[in-house]
Amino acid sequence: MRETADTHPMKVRGLVLVAIGTMVLIALLAPPARAATARGCSGSISSVDDKGASLDSVGVPGPGGSDADPFRLYWAAPVTWTGQSAQPVAAGTWRLTVQDPSALFALGELVTGHVHGLNGTFTAAQDGTSFTNTFTPSSIEPVTLPGRYRVGYTVIGTGGVVCTGTISVLVMDPPGRNPLWWLALVLILAGLAMFFVYGLSKWTRPVSARTGERPAGP
Repeated sequence: MRETADTHPMKVRGLVLVAIGTMVLIALLAPPARAATARGCSGSISSVDDKGASLDSVGVPGPGGSDADPFRLYWAAPVTWTGQSAQPVAAGTWRLTVQDPSALFALGELVTGHVHGLNGTFTAAQDGTSFTNTFTPSSIEPVTLPGRYRVGYTVIGTGGVVCTGTISVLVMDPPGRNPLWWLALVLILAGLAMFFVYGLSKWTRPVSARTGERPAGP
């Protein structure tokens, strides 16, 4: 059977429709950008570098604080956050937790006793709907674990205010400020030393073979 003149254009249109449908399906199923989120309030967070100069600032909710563009901070430098809510807040508590922590981070939390994350308290002007707090992470948790993390936060204030959200954070400190990094380095050096002392000496030691024969008598 021969193809008619309209068969080829119909195949082309069919392939085009399949391609468009595939692109739309991929767009719908693609993971979100995971930018900074906030529920129950809005606000901002800012940081300074190790010399006190302004380093980064992100509004929540907003496009910043994503996995591709995380909020940058130094562990030993102050971090300031500000929130606004529809209800007045006089005081409250806050908590930061790392989502899906790595094994090394979980070990650091276990050793330092912060398996439930970092937390603190804050105060605000009486009957005010805006509240702020400044804290230095190293003053709460001295162990520094540089890297990129997805952090969840919860702010609970007087008057029934509950604010939750997530933000991607990049800890800028060099690895040398992490005690676990130095412990790993010491273990590596100790392993190399044992290898050279025992391993190489065994390999280079002369091998003497026993024949089991007694020397002939006089």
